[in-house]
Amino acid sequence: MASPAALKAAEKGALLVRAPELGTIAASGPDRVSWLNGLVTSDLTKLSPTTASYGLVLIKVGRILADVWMVPAAEQLLLGVLRERVGAVREHLERYLMMEDASHADASDQFAWALVHGPRAAELLSEVPALHGGFGGIFDVTGLGGGAVVAPGGRLDALLDDMKSRGPDIEIGSDADWDELRVRRSLPRFGVDFGDKNYPQEASLEKIAVSFQKGCYLGQEVVCRLEMRGHVVKKIVPVHLDGAPPLAGAEVRSIEGKVLGSVSSATQGDDHGALALAMVRHDFTEPGTKLDVGGHEATVLAGR
Repeated sequence: MASPAALKAAEKGALLVRAPELGTIAASGPDRVSWLNGLVTSDLTKLSPTTASYGLVLIKVGRILADVWMVPAAEQLLLGVLRERVGAVREHLERYLMMEDASHADASDQFAWALVHGPRAAELLSEVPALHGGFGGIFDVTGLGGGAVVAPGGRLDALLDDMKSRGPDIEIGSDADWDELRVRRSLPRFGVDFGDKNYPQEASLEKIAVSFQKGCYLGQEVVCRLEMRGHVVKKIVPVHLDGAPPLAGAEVRSIEGKVLGSVSSATQGDDHGALALAMVRHDFTEPGTKLDVGGHEATVLAGR
């Protein structure tokens, strides 16, 4: 369970969370941004020295290969990818590297990542990383403000300590703090709530990680077709339920008893109930819909 101080920091100041699960792919060369812009769902033309991006790498049929943080770093673009996905993503990138003047390398042993969440994130990310040889970029995935910071591995602790020293409303949190915050903010996690068999809309990430205004990218045709069709067969929704947080895998049923899906993440709510993320059939995803989770009444909430 998250500490009250951590949640308060995310809402009022800044919550700093180390992300040791992220490895690093370093993209170099003058064409690195335009090349990668054709391979991720977010719009990399909006990058700047203090602006990051969070997007998805899709295969041709529109399914998610990985989610990725992208932070400009002088003459490189650093990609934060789950360590176990770095090899697969690099193989994928290499397949679509043709005539571009760009290259990529596994730099996971050189850099360490942290995520910053809260209204003071922009201030901290614009001021502190460069003081420690690191790089930071603003991109909000929680609706509270936020972004990512990446630094040479041995310097991240000092960088985060410097950020924390900037005020009593700044906390360094644990993975448990982050996990509770993301469930409260309806943010799914790769490998927990969705995976490589899912489309962006099934993961409910189309409003956060997908640009529908940018130019072409791999998998765009399928993603746009799903968006124009109006819905996918199933998707992740936030739910509130009475009782203790359910275990991952708990069945979600209609009030009539029909199996609709399952819970993937859950946490304690502010009241005596719980909050959860669940993948359920689309026709039961409207906010206010009543469900049954492990014998407890649950209500679908509005996502972001």
